Amino acid sequence: MSRQKLSAVVLLTALPHIGAGLVRAQEAQQAPEKQGDRRALELPIGDAVERALKNNTDLAVERFTPEASAQDVRSAEGAYDPFLQAQINKRSADTPGQSAFSGGDTVNTSTWTWNLGASQLLKTGATWSAVFDNTKLNSTSVFNTYNPSFASSLNLNLTQPLLKNLKTDSSRTQLRVSKNNRAISDIQFRQTVVNTVANVKKLYYDVIFNMDNLQAAQKSLTLARKLLNENQIKVRVGTLAPLDVVEAESEVATRDSGVITAENSLAEAEDALKSAIFPKNDPEMWATHVVPTDRPSAERREVNADEAVRTALEKRTDIIVARKNLENNDLSLRLAGELTKPQLDLVGAYGGVGQGGTQIIRDGFGGPVINVIPGGYGDALSSVFGRDFPTWTVGVNLSYPLFNRQAKASQARARLSKEQALASLNRLELQIATQVRSAARNVETNYKRVQSTGAARVLSTRRLDAEEKKFAAGMSTNFLVTQAQRDLAVAEVNELQSVADYRKSIIELDRVQEAGSGSGSGGILSTPTSGSTASLTRSLSQISQSGTGQ
Repeated sequence: MSRQKLSAVVLLTALPHIGAGLVRAQEAQQAPEKQGDRRALELPIGDAVERALKNNTDLAVERFTPEASAQDVRSAEGAYDPFLQAQINKRSADTPGQSAFSGGDTVNTSTWTWNLGASQLLKTGATWSAVFDNTKLNSTSVFNTYNPSFASSLNLNLTQPLLKNLKTDSSRTQLRVSKNNRAISDIQFRQTVVNTVANVKKLYYDVIFNMDNLQAAQKSLTLARKLLNENQIKVRVGTLAPLDVVEAESEVATRDSGVITAENSLAEAEDALKSAIFPKNDPEMWATHVVPTDRPSAERREVNADEAVRTALEKRTDIIVARKNLENNDLSLRLAGELTKPQLDLVGAYGGVGQGGTQIIRDGFGGPVINVIPGGYGDALSSVFGRDFPTWTVGVNLSYPLFNRQAKASQARARLSKEQALASLNRLELQIATQVRSAARNVETNYKRVQSTGAARVLSTRRLDAEEKKFAAGMSTNFLVTQAQRDLAVAEVNELQSVADYRKSIIELDRVQEAGSGSGSGGILSTPTSGSTASLTRSLSQISQSGTGQ
């Protein structure tokens, strides 16, 4: 055997070892470049969820909504707060005498007034009020029997609706609607929490997939470089055409581009996860390298689609919100029905007056003072609370606008709104059932994909190994080896993607049984139905107030 052929045989025999050495050297050079000076954050999936619940900006925004709804309830309860009023003033007036009966050439009258009052709306629809008026009068008129004189009065009033506004009124309806809306805001916040947790888990698995995808791309690039090195050696020893080196170099460039794309995808996946678990924009946060430590498993999850649908229709947030809004429609319809009734009120009032002060006794009409009998404010109070001069009233007030078209139109509108809400509820139930069943099928489909892609990856590995051995023995071509490498890379990525999709489909199945889509929308019904109910309630309140005014 010639020396040239012997050298070729030796080189061909040593090619696998030479290629492995080159690969290890290249990986050793690339390792520092991957990490750089970035701080690594090892992150289990539980910690990712905990960080999101604590720091997520969407949750931070949505936390204010339940608090605002609580203030709406407080505002509605304020309609039943007692209303107090007080008045204190002093008035002085000089009046010129115009006749002998004026009481003097110039009469000065000084008046002190202090009045107290209270009123309140009751949850029966009744209103009560109490007014306590007091006056102290000093005058220079010679005709005053009491000087100073005190006058007091106490008046109590009660008005109870007997027809319109008996079962409910605008204040009671608004309070109940506000409480329902408070419950809705709590449910929608829980929906945001559920969706946020599910989203963070998906982003977590996206990072894992993109990390594995980058490793697969780097592995594919390493194989291409290994083949290039082997081809270069074969060209030097004269056993391979130079054109095969060009083809291998092109393949290395293509797979290097794939690595760059995979690195960009990993960076985007990391940024998406960071934005979900960190509280604010921070350069140190963006520089942190997130390293997920919980690998996704492909354990089979048994799925019962019918049971999942029943769970979703019972517990899902958007269906609960829709039912709460339907309750609001019922409340508005009840109020609209009340406003079509005549205004018939039972009224009752009781009062008393009192007089007191220093009594002046004169000699004749307007004559000199011959006696003074002391007295004061206590005399007036004794008369009032001693019921010396009582006054009472009992009766009914009736009012009814002819035709009453405004109230009847509002009642018809409330009925239509309720029927629309019922139709929307039925539509939502159908959509939820369809969505849950689709999510259940995705779990089964993705599990089957995991099995098939795993098998495809094993077969691609075996095929590449066979092609490499055949190529080393001169029984295969550069093209076939390259194609086998590509097929293996695709198979590995497909398997990684199927595992990630399987875990994410399980997360999605759990999510659709608990929450509707969106960060806090409450599903199809919450926003439009709630808004229309609030608008209808306000218009009915205005009708109620105008009817009371009549």
